[in-house]
Order: sequence, then C-alpha cells, then structure tokens
Amino acid sequence: MNLVKRLASAAVAMGVIFIVLYIGSRYQIQWIVGLILLPVGYLASIEYVQLMKRLDVPLAAPEFLLWVPVLTLSYIFFDGRYADVTLMFALAYQMLRYLREIPHRVGLNQAAAGVLGLLYIPWLLHYFYLIYLGGVDQPPHVGAVHALVVLLMVWGYDAGAYFVGKLFGRHQAFPNVSPKKTWEGVAGGFVLALGGGMVGASFSPFWRALVFWDAFYHLLIAAFLVGSAAQLGDLFASKLKRAAEVKDSGTFLPGHGGAIDRIDGLLFALPVFYFYFHYVVRFF
Repeated sequence: MNLVKRLASAAVAMGVIFIVLYIGSRYQIQWIVGLILLPVGYLASIEYVQLMKRLDVPLAAPEFLLWVPVLTLSYIFFDGRYADVTLMFALAYQMLRYLREIPHRVGLNQAAAGVLGLLYIPWLLHYFYLIYLGGVDQPPHVGAVHALVVLLMVWGYDAGAYFVGKLFGRHQAFPNVSPKKTWEGVAGGFVLALGGGMVGASFSPFWRALVFWDAFYHLLIAAFLVGSAAQLGDLFASKLKRAAEVKDSGTFLPGHGGAIDRIDGLLFALPVFYFYFHYVVRFF
C-alpha cells in the first residue's frame, strides 16, 4: 500500500512539474518555473526549522523563513543581478541576529544553523532555475529539456537505488547513517541515472546531437557525478534526521515523507549538473 502511495504521489508531482515546464517554454514565461521553487523551498525550510528545534538549536522562525521567498524571488526577477547581494544580507542577518545570545555556544550554533539553512535550501535550489534558463543562443524549449534531464537523472538514481537495493541488495553501503542503502542499490542508481538522462535528452535535437552523436561520454560522466551528488544529499538529510531522531522530515507527499525527503538528492545534484554542463561542456 505504501508503494502505491509513493507511486501515485510521485506521478502527481511529476505531472505538475512537467506541465509548468511546458507552459514556461511554450509561452516563454520563464519566471513561472522559478515560482514553483518558492512553495517547495518554503515547505522544506519550515521542516528545517523544526529539525533544528529538535536538535535544541531554535531559530527565530519568522525571521529565518522571511528570507526564503526574498532570496528565491531575487534569483527570478531582475535577471538575478541583485541575488548575490541579497544572499550576503541574508547570511549577515543570520549571524548578527544571534550575536547577543548567551551562552555564546548557543548563539554560535543558532547563527551557524541559520546560515546553513539558507545555503542548503533556497541557494542550492536556485540552480534549478539557472539550468532552466539555459543558453542565450538556444531556443526556449531547450531550457525545459535541461531541467527535464537533471530531474530524470536524479529521479532515475533514486528509483534505481530503491528498487535494485530492495530486490538485490546484500551489502550495506552506509550502515551508520542509512542502513537500508546497499552497494547493489548504488550501482542500480547509476544505471538508471544514465537511463533517465538518455530519456530526457531524446526530447531535444540539441541534446540528441550531444548525447547520441557527438559526445556520449559527457552523459556518462554527468550520470556518475549527479548520482554521487544525489546520494550525498540523501545521506546528509539522513544524518540530519537521525540527529533529530525522526524518520521523515515531514508529511509533504503521501508515502514520501517531507519536502526535504523529496529534494535532498536534487539539492546537491543541481549545482553539480550546472557546473559540469555550463563550465566544462559549455553546453549552456
């Protein structure tokens, strides 16, 4: 029954994302794609505050959460030209907010948690929008395919790691943090990450030319890097939840847990994908 819930809620979430990507590229309203980051990032940030509270590091929730939409919108509007300045103000505020806290150890932990939270969720998440924007010389639909490729790679890795690990897993990979993760599952994740990338690439002649004709090895490398980053993101979230002594970060999607549970791997994978295809391949 839990598997049915997982598949059904995943299908609904994927359908919403695909529709938004299509509308954004079809009608060239790119900001609509950026706006889907806002509710996801905000819900994940609420869960982060709750996890910090369980760790005895209480954050000033209204003030912390206020920066999440401010940061997200700064990346979307005005071509993101003020985003880095906004980020600096946000991080500085988190440090200054707890400067007078006594004992000093408590204030330091709160300031560090505030800075980490803003970098961990809204800052990492904004790379999805950068990936979607794509190259200036590419047709609008290509940006949607950029986003689709990274999503299918991460979802492919998650699915491969889960199902292959469940069916064939014998050797624990990270017993202290995530006992159910196996090396067989990790291998299956890499295979399906590659498969997801190939499926996504098939939607655009630009991607087909790169992946299937010019340089298939780029997708192989990207699948390994994205899969590794997604696994690291999952482990970081698992460590966070174990420290807070909770099973799930929340109840965002039935059968899937909270918002952090759904985007933990994606958060770490997004900058890796962006840096590789933007700076190494120079594809966008």
